[in-house]
Parts: sequence; C-alpha cells; structure tokens
Amino acid sequence: MRIKEEMEKLGEEIIGSYDVRVEKIEQLKKETEETLKSSRDLLNNFRNVHKKMSLEQRENLSKYKENLEGEVKDMLKGFRLSLEKIGSDLRKDLAKGVERRKAEVGKTLEDTQKMMNEFKISRIQMSKELKENLTTGVERRKEEVSKTLDDAKKMMDDFKVSHSQMSKELKKNLTKSNQGIKSEVSRMLNDFRSTQDKLRADLEKASLSWQQTASTLQEKRSGVKPIPKVPEKKIVKKELPKPEQNQIKEDLSDKQKTLALIKKHPEGIKLSGIGEVLGKDWRWYIVTVKELMEENKIRKEENLYYPI
Repeated sequence: MRIKEEMEKLGEEIIGSYDVRVEKIEQLKKETEETLKSSRDLLNNFRNVHKKMSLEQRENLSKYKENLEGEVKDMLKGFRLSLEKIGSDLRKDLAKGVERRKAEVGKTLEDTQKMMNEFKISRIQMSKELKENLTTGVERRKEEVSKTLDDAKKMMDDFKVSHSQMSKELKKNLTKSNQGIKSEVSRMLNDFRSTQDKLRADLEKASLSWQQTASTLQEKRSGVKPIPKVPEKKIVKKELPKPEQNQIKEDLSDKQKTLALIKKHPEGIKLSGIGEVLGKDWRWYIVTVKELMEENKIRKEENLYYPI
C-alpha cells in the first residue's frame, strides 16, 4: 500500500541524516558559547551607560522642578485677577437681564390668556362635531363587524378542509422518507465497515515498516541487535448481512432484545453497552433505538437510554 512505501522511505531518510545532525549539534554548541560571551560584554556596557544616564537625569529634574514652581506661582496670580474681573462683569449683566425678563414675562402672560380663551371656544365646537361623527360612525362599524365575522367563518371552514388534506399528504410523505432513510443508513453502514477493514490492513503494514526502521536506528546507535520482524496479521473481512426478506424478522427481534435490555437497566445504559451485551457493533443499534424513542418506549438523556 502507499502508506507502507512512505514509511519505508521515511525510515531510510532518518538513518541517512543521523550523522549530519550530530555534526550540526556540535557546531550549534560552539556558536551558543560565542554568543553568550558577546552578550555578557554587552550587559556590562549597558550597566555603565545606565548609571551615567541616571545621574544626568537627576540633575535635570532638580533644575526643572525649580523652574516649574516659579511659573506656577505667576499663573495663579494671573488666574485670580481674571476671576475677579469676570465676576464683576457677570453681576452687571445679571442685573440688566432680570429687568428685561420681567417685561417679557408680563407680555407672555397676556398672550397666553388670549390663547386660552380661543382654545376654550374651539374645544366646544370640536366636541359638538365629534359627538355627531361618533353616532354615525357606530352604526357603520356595526355593519362592518357583522360582515367581517361572516367572512372569518367562511375562511375558517376553508382552512379546516385544506388542513385535513395537507395532514394526509404529509403523513404519506413522512412514511416514504422514513423508508428511504432506513435503506440509506444501512447502505452507509456497509460502506463504512468495508473501508474500516481496508484501513486496518493498511495501518498494520505501516506499523511493520516503522518497526524495521526503529530497529535499524537502534543498531546504529548502540550496536544492539535489531528487533525481530513481527509477522503480518491476516485480517479476516466479516461478511455484511445481505438485505433479504428475513431481514424484517431480524430487525424486529433486535428491537425486542434492545427494549428488554434497556428495561433491565433502569439506571440507564449506553449504546456501546447494548452492543457488548447483544454481541454486535453499537452502530448496528442506532436505527433501532431511534425507532423505540419515536414509539415512546424509551427516552434518552445525554448518552444514556432509560425505559419509560
């Protein structure tokens, strides 16, 4: 198989590059020692420069602090003088504004009084018109409501008829789709088992080639004798059950056995446990437990099945 050839090729490449890797490791050791020496010299230079810079910064900070104190004092004096001037200007403006507001408020009160009188007159006229419109509108609404009720009854009758027809069609379609799903699942299970057998055989051959590679490497490193070859295991393919007429009877017996086993375990049982007890692969019982759940004979919580 292709995996076996790739594993043998990989083993040959590992054996051939062993000596080259040993030489590269010794060269890396020498380079790391040289880099460590250079890094130590750099650290010593960095410490000396750092000490010199710290002394200079302390001197500059002390001078800068003295200059800041003088500037802050001058700014505070100017700020106080400007605040006093602004306060006096605001007092004058407020006195003038109060007099203006008094005159404006008196004028607005007269205008609101006129608007209130006009609003009362218009409200009386609107109330009369609304009463007349309400009396005529109530009669119209009664006629419209009776008409809409009749239409709603007709629509409900039509809906019931269409609903019954749709339910019948849906039941037929569901039965057809369930049968198709069951046949498709059985086909997928058969394909999965055949591919699983092929993959196991391929992996077995790959493991044999890997063991040969490991034994040659061990012999080259320490002079120990290589590990003896393990004979290939012959994988016997299990024949999958063919769909026949008796398959329906076997499914029914599996369903009965599965239901009886779940009833014996009220604490719950996994699908893998069902397969171990009944002597088949757990994937065989996926469709069976699903049918039992649809028939409300069992229930599922997380990965456990319980009787009802």
